[in-house]
Amino acid sequence: MAKELWESLDRKYKTEDAGAKKFLVGRFLDLKMLDSKPVISQVQELQLILHDIHAEGMTLSESFQVAAIIEKLPPAWKEFKNYLKHKRKEMNVEELPTSN
Repeated sequence: MAKELWESLDRKYKTEDAGAKKFLVGRFLDLKMLDSKPVISQVQELQLILHDIHAEGMTLSESFQVAAIIEKLPPAWKEFKNYLKHKRKEMNVEELPTSN
């Protein structure tokens, strides 16, 4: 009886955990930065999603996170986006907003 209860709870929470992870990945992939909103607040929103992804036990390399943020920059930021893509120095997520 106790073993069956444990297995039932284990299945339930593993399913919920997998659902939460899929939801976070979906939020990350669907986020599109807009020219009509401040870029810094949008980058912060993306950083929060990345933090939640990490908190769920999923890992993304720092270079992937930086590249994803660069790719999600809004259309008006095309020149800056190209500048960041061609930078030789590796950046981390904290350095990204101050890159000149």
